[in-house]
Amino acid sequence: MIDVEQVKTDKYIFYTFKNIFNSDEMESIWKEALFLCDDDKLIGPEKTGSAIDENDKLKKSNKGIWLDKIRNLSNYLKIYKKPLSKLSSYKNNDYTLNLYYYTNKDETLMSYYEDEDYYDSHHDASCYTYVFWLFKEPKCFIGGDLYFNDINHKLQINSNMAVLFPSWATHSVDKITMIPGIQPYKGFGRFAFSTFFRII
Repeated sequence: MIDVEQVKTDKYIFYTFKNIFNSDEMESIWKEALFLCDDDKLIGPEKTGSAIDENDKLKKSNKGIWLDKIRNLSNYLKIYKKPLSKLSSYKNNDYTLNLYYYTNKDETLMSYYEDEDYYDSHHDASCYTYVFWLFKEPKCFIGGDLYFNDINHKLQINSNMAVLFPSWATHSVDKITMIPGIQPYKGFGRFAFSTFFRII
């Protein structure tokens, strides 16, 4: 059963989701993630919409791919909204959540983080951001947690876990350090499926 938690802060409310997908669903997502991770199908941050700093320097180091180009083939995009159906019971005590329900377009970026990868403090150009995490267990890296910079809150991530938050919330990803002895690293890092909900 999906475990949903509403987290209220002095600036905004966000939601965490744990134990989202069953074993068959997880297997199908893993097949897609590993297929896309193999043979250099992923592209660098300069082509996946990275935030930039005041000197036009990219704020992230990772690789990724926009899944919308293969939407009809994506295992993840067939089931990604499963946990979000649990949100309706929170509408009465979170009026800003209505903005999520007004969105009518979304795009999903699968990102993969390995040794030394990170994403510095930034916000997203959308209404709500939903991030689902996937990685091998036991975890083969240190770091990679999500940090909400403007409320000084670190969210320790787990595989098969997700978060939904207002896209204007400033957030970052701790630098990844792969645990020594794991070679090759490919596929043992941190997968993040980020969906950006917009109004058009």
